[in-house]
Order: sequence, then structure tokens, then C-alpha cells
Amino acid sequence: VDAIIFLAPISAFDQVLSEDRTVNRLEDSVLLWKAICSNKLLANVDLVLFLNKCDILEAKLNAGIRLAKYVRSYGDRANDLETACKYFRSKFSAIHREYSPLPRKFYGFCTSVTDTKTTAGILASVRDMVVRRHLKQSRLL
Repeated sequence: VDAIIFLAPISAFDQVLSEDRTVNRLEDSVLLWKAICSNKLLANVDLVLFLNKCDILEAKLNAGIRLAKYVRSYGDRANDLETACKYFRSKFSAIHREYSPLPRKFYGFCTSVTDTKTTAGILASVRDMVVRRHLKQSRLL
């Protein structure tokens, strides 16, 4: 495995899992991210994080749903998409740094997968990253 692409639906901050109504969906993604970051078998794997469903997150925030009500650590930050994305990218990045057994690359993107043009560009960048890594390992770059 060269890279793991992890999708975290950040719009699910106010929802629970259908299979366990006591678990917040976003918190479940955070716990899974911690498990992946700390897994020693994946220590040399680059991690690509898609903070996904930003379009839905923006609609919720614009409708007046307060992120801080569900994510206490969000505090008094502005209740807008840009601030929320920056907060979540920082949160997931901090987990990556703290839990990774070895230093490794981390790429985080705020996405709406339904925006196919932007998503295609991001996936092309990820593909290029993996190819470059292979070339470097083969001493061709």
C-alpha cells in the first residue's frame, strides 16, 4: 500500500451512526483516523484525507446550525465553512502528527465529491504523488 485515501464526512457533526445511536458520526471518523494513523503496519503509507461533504456542511452552517453545539472544542470560532474546514484540517492533522509511529506525508483536502471537476483534479494530484514516490524509490527521480 502506497497511500490511503480517507473520507471523513465533516457534515455529519450533528448525526449519529445508524448502527449505534450513541456514537456521533464525526467522532467515529476521528476514532478511525486515529486507528489508521497509529497502525504500525501502515507507518510508511502516505495519508490523503478528504474532509468531505463540504457543500452539505456549508448548507447546515448557513441554516444556523451551530458547530460548537456538537463539537465543543470548536469554541467561539466563526460558524462558516472556511473556518470550519480550517479547524477540521488542523484537528485531523494534529492527530496524524501525534499518532503516526514515523514522520510521513499528510495531504488534507476539503471536498464535495459531487463537484467532479475539483475532485478529479485532487485525485490526479494524489496519483502524481504516488507515481513520484515510486520513481524516487526506484532512484529514477
